[in-house]
Amino acid sequence: MEGTGHSIRLHPEGVRVVNADAVEARVLAHALGDPVRIAALLDGAAFPAALWSGADMRFTWTNPAFLDLLGDVRPRWDLLGMPVRGFLSDSHSASRFIDVAYTGHPLTVPEYEYRSSWGEVTHWQLSYLPVPGRLTDPFNVLFIGIEVSAEVRARVERERLSRELQQANEIIDLTVLSSLDADEILQRVLVEATEALGADWGWLADREDEAWVFRAVHGWPMEMRGLRFAEDDLSLPAYAARAARAVAVSQSDATHREEFELMLKHDVGGFALVPVKCRGEVTAVMGFCWDADIAFRDEHRDLLHKMEVSLSLALENARQYAAERALTRSLRGAYFTAPASVPGFEMGHLYHAVSGSGGVGGDFYDVVPLPDGSLGVLIGDVSGHGHEAAGLTSLVKNAMRAEALHLPSPRSVMSRANDLVVHGAEPHEFVSAFFGLIDPVDGRMSYSVAGHPPPVLHRAGEAPVLLPQDGVVLGASPIGGYENHQTLLAAGDLLVLYTDGLLEARSPSGEPFGSTRLLETVHEHARESTERLPEALFMSAFSFAGGRLADDIAIVTLRRSAGAEPPGQGRLDLSAAVA
Repeated sequence: MEGTGHSIRLHPEGVRVVNADAVEARVLAHALGDPVRIAALLDGAAFPAALWSGADMRFTWTNPAFLDLLGDVRPRWDLLGMPVRGFLSDSHSASRFIDVAYTGHPLTVPEYEYRSSWGEVTHWQLSYLPVPGRLTDPFNVLFIGIEVSAEVRARVERERLSRELQQANEIIDLTVLSSLDADEILQRVLVEATEALGADWGWLADREDEAWVFRAVHGWPMEMRGLRFAEDDLSLPAYAARAARAVAVSQSDATHREEFELMLKHDVGGFALVPVKCRGEVTAVMGFCWDADIAFRDEHRDLLHKMEVSLSLALENARQYAAERALTRSLRGAYFTAPASVPGFEMGHLYHAVSGSGGVGGDFYDVVPLPDGSLGVLIGDVSGHGHEAAGLTSLVKNAMRAEALHLPSPRSVMSRANDLVVHGAEPHEFVSAFFGLIDPVDGRMSYSVAGHPPPVLHRAGEAPVLLPQDGVVLGASPIGGYENHQTLLAAGDLLVLYTDGLLEARSPSGEPFGSTRLLETVHEHARESTERLPEALFMSAFSFAGGRLADDIAIVTLRRSAGAEPPGQGRLDLSAAVA
């Protein structure tokens, strides 16, 4: 019968249960049409069997295995003649007999949980077979039970393992996307993966001077850190580097001599290895070892493969991030400038170039202390990448800074910048920008927007909102039509400026991060320090995008802390800070 793969077959010496395809139930039923033959064939069977007959489905025969299962101490003949509804307290089970008797269709229950009178729980494949009876009566019903407890336990264990490894994979993914520090990521994943895989110990080895060196261990004596193997030695890291893919090997499934030699050398019953690659080269290996033999499942191998991909991506992102930090420092005077501090304000800023260490993007920002004591805040994005975009970026950013020093309003600064782009840039080049002037004494801010994503304003105790915007991008028209807008920054209010790369970060399914999610993220992280807030916003978008961003991101945050002293009574620290 179908269900767990067990089948019932007729043999000259009796009925056997075999692992084969399902047999035709009607053939078996006709073969057992004689109750006498049923008793002869099934009385000594190791599996329980019973027969119900007649219009009211009365118990007419059973074998000892059925009575043993029930734990009924009464003689067999005391039970004969009982109707099925009286014999079975479970009305649903009794109805199965009635359905088979009156429809003539066999029925199989693949997994039935049975609890004995002494509390033992077992699982059975139940087969209800219609057997021809008297012409005026419904079919007799032959009941056969095959124990499948072992199969059920194995399935439940597989499902448990699959759930746990899936949860572990989700935790590891969060870890990989929670930081851009490669050492921190690898250390945390080593601990999480060792526990999730149930390994006895785990380790992390780096390639150094034509050797493999154990840098970190978990579940192993700390003295093992620093253990060194030459690249041509027989060692687990060298084996993983040559394989260049995640592998899992145990005593029971090893097929190569080197695998047996490795287990013998390291005194383990199984091992799993995850190569960590940077630009296609294996630069580190994360390994897990078991003292005894282990049966690796597809779920184990799937987790190891996903770790290989995510860890290699994390290492590449960390390398790129470090290079971008160096690039930002070298370009601070050209693209990203801000004073170390501004009286009356807390400040934070960040730039991430998706183009890598050798590329130059079009994002820029500037925080400009002005002679009258006000504060100019600028952020923008030039279309395109590369050297052409870099040249226009530097030109527009420095021109707007210069104009802000003597022009009275953001609208005037934006109009002059538009003239510059219209007459000095290529026809396909455009610039989006935001420029605001803030009075640090009373918090009044006037601003103008040229096709740039609107800043977020988060007032203390309120939900964050987007500021109004109306102007077109710089360079789109000789008549820009830019306007001055007004708002007020009270003590504790937060202003978030950003470029469109933040909104356009996309999830693996293609969903954009978007302004709604940005507002929610600002609200969620508003209590963080203003200095750290840009990194928190960036990491939210970075994690949302699965670590794969398509555009540069620049973020500037300003929080008004208190009214500043009037001009001439305070001193501004003009030392440059680096994103």
